[in-house]
Amino acid sequence: MKVHPPTSNGQSVQTLALANKRIIIVLGPLELGGSERQALLFARYLKQEQQADVQIWGTMGGPGRVAAVCDEYEIPWRIVPQPWVSERSKRLAGVIGFARRLRSVRPDVILPYMWLPSLICNLVFPYTGAKLCLWNQRDHGLTRIASRFEPRALRNARFLIANSQYIANYLITDLGADPRKVRIVRNGVELAAPELDRAGWRRMLGLSESCFTACMVGNLHQDKDHVTLLQAWKIVLDRTRSANNPVLLIAGRFDNTHEALQKLTRDLGMEDSVRFLGQVQDIAGLLGAVDLSVFSSRSEGSPNGVLESMAAGLPVVATNIPAIREAVPNESLPFLVPAEDPEAMARATIEIMNGGDDLRRSLGDSNRKRVHQQYSKRQACNALVEIILEGLH
Repeated sequence: MKVHPPTSNGQSVQTLALANKRIIIVLGPLELGGSERQALLFARYLKQEQQADVQIWGTMGGPGRVAAVCDEYEIPWRIVPQPWVSERSKRLAGVIGFARRLRSVRPDVILPYMWLPSLICNLVFPYTGAKLCLWNQRDHGLTRIASRFEPRALRNARFLIANSQYIANYLITDLGADPRKVRIVRNGVELAAPELDRAGWRRMLGLSESCFTACMVGNLHQDKDHVTLLQAWKIVLDRTRSANNPVLLIAGRFDNTHEALQKLTRDLGMEDSVRFLGQVQDIAGLLGAVDLSVFSSRSEGSPNGVLESMAAGLPVVATNIPAIREAVPNESLPFLVPAEDPEAMARATIEIMNGGDDLRRSLGDSNRKRVHQQYSKRQACNALVEIILEGLH
Protein backbone atom coordinates (compact mmCIF):
# COMPACT_ATOMS: atom_id res chain seq x y z
CA MET A 1 0.00 0.00 0.00
CA LYS A 2 1.40 3.37 -1.03
CA VAL A 3 1.72 5.90 1.78
CA HIS A 4 2.54 9.45 0.79
CA PRO A 5 4.87 11.79 2.66
CA PRO A 6 3.57 14.95 4.33
CA THR A 7 3.07 17.93 2.05
CA SER A 8 6.15 19.89 3.10
CA ASN A 9 8.48 20.52 0.15
CA GLY A 10 11.28 22.14 2.07
CA GLN A 11 9.62 25.50 2.62
CA SER A 12 9.48 26.77 6.20
CA VAL A 13 6.49 25.74 8.25
CA GLN A 14 4.69 28.26 10.42
CA THR A 15 7.34 30.27 12.27
CA LEU A 16 7.65 29.34 15.94
CA ALA A 17 4.55 27.15 15.71
CA LEU A 18 5.96 25.00 18.51
CA ALA A 19 7.47 27.78 20.61
CA ASN A 20 7.59 26.85 24.31
CA LYS A 21 5.99 23.45 23.65
CA ARG A 22 7.67 20.80 25.80
CA ILE A 23 8.73 17.95 23.55
CA ILE A 24 10.30 14.85 25.06
CA ILE A 25 12.36 12.76 22.61
CA VAL A 26 12.74 9.22 23.97
CA LEU A 27 15.58 6.99 22.78
CA GLY A 28 17.04 3.64 23.80
CA PRO A 29 20.79 3.88 24.47
CA LEU A 30 22.37 7.32 24.20
CA GLU A 31 24.90 5.96 21.74
CA LEU A 32 25.26 7.58 18.35
CA GLY A 33 23.66 5.55 15.57
CA GLY A 34 21.43 6.39 12.63
CA SER A 35 18.21 6.91 14.61
CA GLU A 36 20.01 8.92 17.26
CA ARG A 37 21.52 11.19 14.59
CA GLN A 38 18.03 11.87 13.29
CA ALA A 39 16.75 12.58 16.79
CA LEU A 40 19.58 15.04 17.45
CA LEU A 41 19.04 16.76 14.12
CA PHE A 42 15.35 17.31 14.92
CA ALA A 43 16.01 18.30 18.53
CA ARG A 44 18.44 21.00 17.43
CA TYR A 45 15.93 22.25 14.85
CA LEU A 46 13.20 22.41 17.50
CA LYS A 47 15.43 24.34 19.88
CA GLN A 48 17.04 26.74 17.43
CA GLU A 49 14.33 27.36 14.84
CA GLN A 50 11.10 26.62 16.72
CA GLN A 51 12.21 27.73 20.21
CA ALA A 52 10.59 24.62 21.64
CA ASP A 53 11.41 23.28 25.09
CA VAL A 54 12.99 20.01 23.95
CA GLN A 55 14.58 17.27 26.07
CA ILE A 56 16.18 13.95 25.16
CA TRP A 57 15.67 10.92 27.40
CA GLY A 58 17.76 7.76 27.19
CA THR A 59 16.18 4.57 28.51
CA MET A 60 19.11 2.13 28.35
CA GLY A 61 22.71 2.23 29.50
CA GLY A 62 24.56 5.34 30.53
CA PRO A 63 25.60 8.62 28.92
CA GLY A 64 27.11 8.03 25.49
CA ARG A 65 28.06 10.19 22.56
CA VAL A 66 24.47 11.48 22.29
CA ALA A 67 24.76 13.06 25.75
CA ALA A 68 27.97 14.82 24.72
CA VAL A 69 26.31 16.23 21.61
CA CYS A 70 23.31 17.34 23.69
CA ASP A 71 25.68 19.24 25.97
CA GLU A 72 27.25 20.87 22.91
CA TYR A 73 23.84 21.97 21.65
CA GLU A 74 22.64 22.88 25.17
CA ILE A 75 19.78 20.39 24.96
CA PRO A 76 18.78 18.89 28.35
CA TRP A 77 19.10 15.12 28.60
CA ARG A 78 18.60 12.47 31.24
CA ILE A 79 18.73 8.73 31.76
CA VAL A 80 15.34 7.25 32.68
CA PRO A 81 15.70 3.44 32.77
CA GLN A 82 13.11 1.76 30.59
CA PRO A 83 10.56 -0.36 32.45
CA TRP A 84 10.51 -3.37 30.13
CA VAL A 85 12.62 -5.50 32.46
CA SER A 86 12.84 -9.24 31.97
CA GLU A 87 10.98 -10.08 35.18
CA ARG A 88 7.27 -9.80 34.44
CA SER A 89 6.53 -9.25 38.10
CA LYS A 90 8.40 -5.93 37.95
CA ARG A 91 7.15 -4.80 34.55
CA LEU A 92 3.87 -3.19 35.67
CA ALA A 93 5.61 -1.21 38.42
CA GLY A 94 8.24 -0.09 35.94
CA VAL A 95 5.67 1.07 33.42
CA ILE A 96 3.73 2.99 36.08
CA GLY A 97 6.94 4.62 37.28
CA PHE A 98 7.87 5.61 33.75
CA ALA A 99 4.44 7.15 33.20
CA ARG A 100 4.82 9.14 36.41
CA ARG A 101 8.24 10.41 35.34
CA LEU A 102 6.78 11.62 32.07
CA ARG A 103 3.76 13.18 33.74
CA SER A 104 6.00 15.03 36.21
CA VAL A 105 7.65 17.05 33.42
CA ARG A 106 4.27 18.06 31.91
CA PRO A 107 5.04 17.24 28.26
CA ASP A 108 3.04 18.52 25.33
CA VAL A 109 4.49 16.00 22.86
CA ILE A 110 6.23 12.64 23.33
CA LEU A 111 8.36 11.56 20.37
CA PRO A 112 10.01 8.11 20.77
CA TYR A 113 12.44 6.59 18.28
CA MET A 114 12.53 2.84 17.49
CA TRP A 115 10.16 0.03 18.45
CA LEU A 116 10.61 -0.40 22.21
CA PRO A 117 10.50 3.31 23.15
CA SER A 118 7.49 3.66 20.82
CA LEU A 119 5.73 0.74 22.50
CA ILE A 120 6.33 1.99 26.03
CA CYS A 121 5.58 5.65 25.37
CA ASN A 122 2.34 4.94 23.54
CA LEU A 123 1.20 2.49 26.22
CA VAL A 124 1.57 5.10 28.97
CA PHE A 125 0.58 8.10 26.84
CA PRO A 126 -3.01 8.36 28.19
CA TYR A 127 -1.64 8.73 31.73
CA THR A 128 1.10 11.30 31.06
CA GLY A 129 -0.95 14.43 30.48
CA ALA A 130 0.69 14.86 27.06
CA LYS A 131 -1.43 16.09 24.17
CA LEU A 132 0.29 13.93 21.55
CA CYS A 133 2.42 10.80 21.30
CA LEU A 134 3.76 9.42 18.01
CA TRP A 135 5.01 5.99 17.00
CA ASN A 136 8.38 6.38 15.24
CA GLN A 137 9.55 3.26 13.35
CA ARG A 138 13.11 3.41 12.02
CA ASP A 139 13.84 -0.22 11.07
CA HIS A 140 12.26 -3.41 9.81
CA GLY A 141 11.48 -4.88 13.20
CA LEU A 142 15.07 -5.58 14.28
CA THR A 143 14.34 -4.59 17.88
CA ARG A 144 10.79 -5.95 18.03
CA ILE A 145 9.90 -8.52 20.66
CA ALA A 146 6.61 -10.36 21.12
CA SER A 147 4.21 -8.26 23.15
CA ARG A 148 0.49 -8.57 23.71
CA PHE A 149 0.47 -4.83 24.44
CA GLU A 150 1.59 -3.84 20.96
CA PRO A 151 -1.94 -3.50 19.46
CA ARG A 152 -3.02 -1.21 22.30
CA ALA A 153 0.07 0.96 21.91
CA LEU A 154 -0.50 1.20 18.16
CA ARG A 155 -4.11 2.30 18.74
CA ASN A 156 -2.97 4.96 21.22
CA ALA A 157 -0.52 6.49 18.74
CA ARG A 158 -2.02 9.49 16.94
CA PHE A 159 0.28 8.96 13.96
CA LEU A 160 2.91 6.40 13.00
CA ILE A 161 6.04 7.69 11.31
CA ALA A 162 8.13 5.63 8.89
CA ASN A 163 11.36 6.80 7.30
CA SER A 164 10.73 5.03 3.99
CA GLN A 165 7.91 3.47 1.99
CA TYR A 166 9.42 0.09 2.88
CA ILE A 167 9.00 0.76 6.60
CA ALA A 168 5.53 2.21 6.07
CA ASN A 169 4.52 -1.06 4.42
CA TYR A 170 6.01 -2.95 7.37
CA LEU A 171 3.93 -0.94 9.84
CA ILE A 172 0.77 -1.75 7.94
CA THR A 173 1.34 -5.37 6.93
CA ASP A 174 3.38 -6.72 9.86
CA LEU A 175 2.30 -4.56 12.80
CA GLY A 176 -1.29 -4.10 11.61
CA ALA A 177 -1.22 -0.30 11.82
CA ASP A 178 -4.12 1.72 10.45
CA PRO A 179 -2.90 2.96 7.03
CA ARG A 180 -4.69 6.29 7.60
CA LYS A 181 -2.38 7.02 10.52
CA VAL A 182 0.91 6.21 8.78
CA ARG A 183 3.13 9.07 7.56
CA ILE A 184 6.49 8.91 5.77
CA VAL A 185 9.21 11.31 6.90
CA ARG A 186 12.44 10.57 5.09
CA ASN A 187 15.70 10.95 6.96
CA GLY A 188 17.30 14.37 6.87
CA VAL A 189 20.96 14.56 5.91
CA GLU A 190 23.26 17.21 7.26
CA LEU A 191 27.02 16.97 6.76
CA ALA A 192 28.99 19.30 8.98
CA ALA A 193 31.92 21.19 7.53
CA PRO A 194 34.93 18.84 7.35
CA GLU A 195 37.56 19.22 10.04
CA LEU A 196 40.27 17.89 7.72
CA ASP A 197 40.37 18.11 3.92
CA ARG A 198 41.11 15.20 1.58
CA ALA A 199 44.85 15.72 1.73
CA GLY A 200 44.80 15.97 5.52
CA TRP A 201 42.82 12.76 5.98
CA ARG A 202 44.98 10.84 3.51
CA ARG A 203 48.12 12.10 5.16
CA MET A 204 46.81 11.01 8.57
CA LEU A 205 45.94 7.55 7.20
CA GLY A 206 49.18 7.20 5.27
CA LEU A 207 47.42 6.96 1.89
CA SER A 208 48.84 8.33 -1.33
CA GLU A 209 46.59 10.39 -3.59
CA SER A 210 46.66 7.60 -6.18
CA CYS A 211 45.52 4.90 -3.73
CA PHE A 212 41.93 3.88 -4.55
CA THR A 213 40.07 3.99 -1.24
CA ALA A 214 36.61 2.69 -0.35
CA CYS A 215 34.78 3.25 2.92
CA MET A 216 31.79 1.80 4.75
CA VAL A 217 30.20 4.06 7.37
CA GLY A 218 28.02 2.11 9.77
CA ASN A 219 28.27 0.85 13.33
CA LEU A 220 29.58 -2.69 13.62
CA HIS A 221 26.76 -4.94 14.75
CA GLN A 222 25.10 -8.16 13.68
CA ASP A 223 22.43 -6.50 11.54
CA LYS A 224 25.06 -5.11 9.21
CA ASP A 225 26.97 -7.56 6.99
CA HIS A 226 30.62 -6.62 7.21
CA VAL A 227 31.56 -10.27 6.60
CA THR A 228 30.31 -10.14 3.01
CA LEU A 229 32.08 -6.81 2.54
CA LEU A 230 35.41 -8.25 3.72
CA GLN A 231 35.00 -11.31 1.52
CA ALA A 232 34.25 -9.04 -1.44
CA TRP A 233 37.28 -6.90 -0.67
CA LYS A 234 39.50 -10.00 -0.77
CA ILE A 235 38.27 -10.63 -4.33
CA VAL A 236 38.92 -6.99 -5.24
CA LEU A 237 42.48 -7.25 -3.92
CA ASP A 238 43.18 -10.51 -5.74
CA ARG A 239 42.09 -8.95 -9.04
CA THR A 240 43.49 -5.44 -8.71
CA ARG A 241 46.21 -5.32 -6.04
CA SER A 242 49.07 -5.13 -8.54
CA ALA A 243 47.42 -2.12 -10.23
CA ASN A 244 46.75 0.31 -7.39
CA ASN A 245 46.90 -1.41 -4.00
CA PRO A 246 43.37 -0.33 -2.88
CA VAL A 247 42.42 0.22 0.76
CA LEU A 248 39.11 -0.34 2.57
CA LEU A 249 38.19 1.85 5.55
CA ILE A 250 35.53 0.68 8.01
CA ALA A 251 34.13 3.47 10.19
CA GLY A 252 31.67 2.87 13.00
CA ARG A 253 31.31 2.11 16.68
CA PHE A 254 32.64 -1.33 17.62
CA ASP A 255 30.51 -3.98 19.28
CA ASN A 256 31.05 -7.65 20.04
CA THR A 257 31.46 -8.47 16.32
CA HIS A 258 34.61 -6.38 16.05
CA GLU A 259 37.13 -9.03 17.13
CA ALA A 260 35.65 -11.63 14.78
CA LEU A 261 35.83 -9.18 11.87
CA GLN A 262 39.45 -8.35 12.64
CA LYS A 263 40.25 -12.06 12.79
CA LEU A 264 38.56 -12.60 9.42
CA THR A 265 40.64 -9.76 8.01
CA ARG A 266 43.83 -11.45 9.26
CA ASP A 267 42.72 -14.88 8.01
CA LEU A 268 42.17 -13.40 4.55
CA GLY A 269 45.62 -11.79 4.62
CA MET A 270 44.28 -8.24 4.33
CA GLU A 271 45.80 -6.54 7.40
CA ASP A 272 47.58 -3.97 5.20
CA SER A 273 44.51 -3.23 3.07
CA VAL A 274 41.69 -2.88 5.64
CA ARG A 275 41.57 -0.24 8.40
CA PHE A 276 39.08 -0.34 11.28
CA LEU A 277 38.70 3.32 12.27
CA GLY A 278 36.13 3.04 15.06
CA GLN A 279 33.64 5.85 15.59
CA VAL A 280 34.60 8.87 13.48
CA GLN A 281 33.34 12.35 14.32
CA ASP A 282 34.58 14.03 11.13
CA ILE A 283 32.37 12.02 8.77
CA ALA A 284 32.34 14.75 6.12
CA GLY A 285 36.11 14.91 6.09
CA LEU A 286 36.45 11.13 5.89
CA LEU A 287 33.96 10.84 3.02
CA GLY A 288 35.72 13.64 1.18
CA ALA A 289 38.95 11.64 1.34
CA VAL A 290 37.68 8.42 -0.27
CA ASP A 291 36.71 7.39 -3.80
CA LEU A 292 33.80 5.02 -3.19
CA SER A 293 31.19 4.27 -0.56
CA VAL A 294 30.44 0.60 0.06
CA PHE A 295 27.58 -0.56 2.25
CA SER A 296 26.77 -4.17 3.07
CA SER A 297 23.73 -4.89 5.25
CA ARG A 298 20.92 -7.35 5.84
CA SER A 299 18.17 -4.91 6.79
CA GLU A 300 17.76 -1.12 6.82
CA GLY A 301 15.01 1.40 7.34
CA SER A 302 16.82 4.27 5.62
CA PRO A 303 20.59 4.00 6.08
CA ASN A 304 22.35 7.21 7.06
CA GLY A 305 25.69 5.76 5.94
CA VAL A 306 24.41 5.56 2.37
CA LEU A 307 22.64 8.93 2.46
CA GLU A 308 25.66 10.75 3.92
CA SER A 309 27.88 9.21 1.25
CA MET A 310 25.46 10.37 -1.43
CA ALA A 311 25.43 13.86 0.08
CA ALA A 312 29.24 13.87 -0.12
CA GLY A 313 29.01 13.18 -3.85
CA LEU A 314 30.35 9.63 -3.75
CA PRO A 315 29.35 6.70 -5.93
CA VAL A 316 27.79 3.89 -3.89
CA VAL A 317 28.01 0.11 -4.10
CA ALA A 318 25.50 -1.40 -1.69
CA THR A 319 23.26 -4.35 -0.90
CA ASN A 320 20.10 -4.42 -2.99
CA ILE A 321 17.53 -4.26 -0.20
CA PRO A 322 14.30 -2.24 -0.43
CA ALA A 323 15.25 0.79 1.68
CA ILE A 324 18.54 1.30 -0.18
CA ARG A 325 16.88 0.77 -3.55
CA GLU A 326 14.35 3.43 -2.54
CA ALA A 327 17.10 5.87 -1.54
CA VAL A 328 19.41 5.88 -4.55
CA PRO A 329 18.71 7.48 -7.96
CA ASN A 330 18.21 5.37 -11.08
CA GLU A 331 21.82 5.88 -12.14
CA SER A 332 23.05 4.01 -9.06
CA LEU A 333 20.66 1.06 -9.28
CA PRO A 334 23.07 -1.07 -11.40
CA PHE A 335 25.56 -0.93 -8.51
CA LEU A 336 23.19 -2.50 -5.97
CA VAL A 337 24.06 -6.16 -5.50
CA PRO A 338 22.32 -9.21 -4.00
CA ALA A 339 22.63 -9.75 -0.26
CA GLU A 340 25.46 -11.99 0.95
CA ASP A 341 27.03 -12.12 -2.53
CA PRO A 342 30.69 -11.09 -2.24
CA GLU A 343 31.39 -11.86 -5.89
CA ALA A 344 28.72 -9.43 -7.08
CA MET A 345 29.88 -6.74 -4.64
CA ALA A 346 33.46 -7.17 -5.81
CA ARG A 347 32.46 -6.92 -9.49
CA ALA A 348 30.51 -3.70 -8.90
CA THR A 349 33.40 -2.24 -6.92
CA ILE A 350 35.92 -3.09 -9.63
CA GLU A 351 33.64 -1.63 -12.31
CA ILE A 352 33.61 1.73 -10.52
CA MET A 353 37.33 1.48 -9.78
CA ASN A 354 38.12 0.86 -13.44
CA GLY A 355 35.57 3.40 -14.68
CA GLY A 356 37.81 6.28 -13.71
CA ASP A 357 37.07 9.78 -12.47
CA ASP A 358 34.35 10.51 -15.03
CA LEU A 359 32.15 7.58 -13.97
CA ARG A 360 32.68 8.28 -10.28
CA ARG A 361 31.94 11.97 -10.73
CA SER A 362 28.76 11.29 -12.74
CA LEU A 363 27.39 8.81 -10.20
CA GLY A 364 28.36 11.06 -7.31
CA ASP A 365 26.63 14.07 -8.84
CA SER A 366 23.41 12.08 -9.31
CA ASN A 367 23.59 10.86 -5.72
CA ARG A 368 24.15 14.36 -4.34
CA LYS A 369 21.23 15.72 -6.36
CA ARG A 370 18.95 12.95 -5.06
CA VAL A 371 19.79 13.78 -1.44
CA HIS A 372 19.26 17.49 -2.02
CA GLN A 373 15.84 16.85 -3.56
CA GLN A 374 14.51 14.14 -1.22
CA TYR A 375 16.53 13.99 1.99
CA SER A 376 17.34 17.51 3.10
CA LYS A 377 17.40 18.39 6.79
CA ARG A 378 14.79 21.12 6.32
CA GLN A 379 12.39 18.81 4.49
CA ALA A 380 12.61 16.20 7.23
CA CYS A 381 12.22 18.66 10.10
CA ASN A 382 9.39 20.60 8.46
CA ALA A 383 7.53 17.36 7.74
CA LEU A 384 7.78 16.28 11.38
CA VAL A 385 6.60 19.69 12.58
CA GLU A 386 3.60 19.46 10.23
CA ILE A 387 2.64 16.09 11.72
CA ILE A 388 3.02 17.37 15.28
CA LEU A 389 0.88 20.42 14.52
CA GLU A 390 -1.79 18.23 12.90
CA GLY A 391 -1.79 16.00 15.97
CA LEU A 392 -2.08 18.92 18.38
CA HIS A 393 -5.10 20.44 16.63
